[in-house]
Amino acid sequence: MKSGSAETYRERAERRRRQRGTGEARGDGWQRTEEDEKLLRLATRYSTLTLYQAAYACRGGRIEAARRRVRLMTEAGLLHRSADVRWARTVVWPTERGARIADTGLSAPRPPGERLLHRLAVADAGIALEAHGYAVLSEREVHAAEAVPGRPAQLLADLRVPGVPTRARRGETLAVAAGARVVHWPDLVVVEPTPRFPIAVEVELTPKSPAAIRAILRAYRQAQRRVLYLATEPVVRQLQGGPGPDGAWVDGAAQDVGLRPLGEPRPGAAGHLSVRPFTAVDPAVARRAAQQAARLRAG
Repeated sequence: MKSGSAETYRERAERRRRQRGTGEARGDGWQRTEEDEKLLRLATRYSTLTLYQAAYACRGGRIEAARRRVRLMTEAGLLHRSADVRWARTVVWPTERGARIADTGLSAPRPPGERLLHRLAVADAGIALEAHGYAVLSEREVHAAEAVPGRPAQLLADLRVPGVPTRARRGETLAVAAGARVVHWPDLVVVEPTPRFPIAVEVELTPKSPAAIRAILRAYRQAQRRVLYLATEPVVRQLQGGPGPDGAWVDGAAQDVGLRPLGEPRPGAAGHLSVRPFTAVDPAVARRAAQQAARLRAG
């Protein structure tokens, strides 16, 4: 090959690499891009994503671009894809091969089942928090870290969290002890940009039993752990109360266990517990959560 031809070849190859990415090539020459690899990591960490969430996080909101890449990754054996649940439209989750390539240290998740809405709501919350500059650990990452002695403390230290406990028992650094032999695992653990303190995040779409919610809140109070609830209206009311039939304020579970001051919530008086309405970047997830909350109110 002449030198001029070799130079032309190299230039064309470099253009292809910039356009297609630098990952593992399929037989037809398609290669993974950085956005593809980000999608694999997100899908492995959060278990399941909608096509809309994938587009929001990895393709600048471009649904058709995300659809094409998901199709290619499915054909390459990296993703599973399903449109069996009508309200969710297309959802994806990694294959074993896809999870290995994602290189997160996590295996492929189980296929989505009955708790699909909660799984997608947690993924939605995590993606939105990451977009706002928070470092986010998914529940899968929390479980994996807590299984290795010292790993949770190292993760927090790497995120520049001050005062990280180094001798905590399993389930007491990222998770919280909810009894002598019971560990409660938050849906997410986030570290805010500044100040750099860890916050447990609970995504609650339906109220728990009074005993269950009080046990969880007591665990957070005893651990002196900051916790953020992203909740639908029935759960917000269960947590922090609301006006009774006579207009007087009726306290919720958070006041009952001492996580919030008695009475109607006041700005700046949240203590270790914050409660915000659940919102979603994916309109289908937001709509389904609102429909479920409306059924609970009607019932």
